[in-house]
Amino acid sequence: MTKDIQNVLFDLDGTLVDSSRTIGMSIDFALDAMAVENSIDKPIEAVIGRPLLDIFRNEFNMTDAQAYRAIDIYRDYYDSLNQEGTNVYESIREVLPALQNAGYRLFVATVKPTSIADKVLTDLDLRSCFDGISGSSLDSKRRDKSSIIAHALRTFGLDPLQSMMIGDRDQDILGARDHGMPAIGVTYGFGSREELSAAEPAHLVDHSEQIIDLLVNPSAAK
Repeated sequence: MTKDIQNVLFDLDGTLVDSSRTIGMSIDFALDAMAVENSIDKPIEAVIGRPLLDIFRNEFNMTDAQAYRAIDIYRDYYDSLNQEGTNVYESIREVLPALQNAGYRLFVATVKPTSIADKVLTDLDLRSCFDGISGSSLDSKRRDKSSIIAHALRTFGLDPLQSMMIGDRDQDILGARDHGMPAIGVTYGFGSREELSAAEPAHLVDHSEQIIDLLVNPSAAK
């Protein structure tokens, strides 16, 4: 699997960082400001990875106008937290340099807007590991994972046959497949093993260190 791969695209939330507390606080703040009750009967992790516009419209029954207002409130509050409540997953700080040293070019493909993802990575001292970031557009027109991956391929001139995706939700796996790319699903994030298995990734890993085994030391992964 690794012979022809030169570029590795990582999801952000649930793959590189556990941002559930930060995202949960920001959603709660936006709902309070909009006087909307948080009545969803699922943990916040179940919706992380979906575009904010879809979360506010579908989970909280907001109109488009209300949802866009809630997004503005969410983003202002999220920014003010300065990554409070967000933690880099164990071993990620070792995994990324190991991949770089092995010759891979690393990118981020995330539903977060590019500018916000850039700030998160910078604040957490991860930005230098990545050659580029492809996020959603601030107007939410580019927000599904397939279009975000397409934007990364186009913007950074990446050959999909030489690229792969790593993520924690089925949309990461399916979005990669839309472009003929293999994908690794990580079970330590927000998506369940069942969700990821159903999307049929090339591999599933339970710990980030296993990414090194697959991409740098493939004989160790067998």
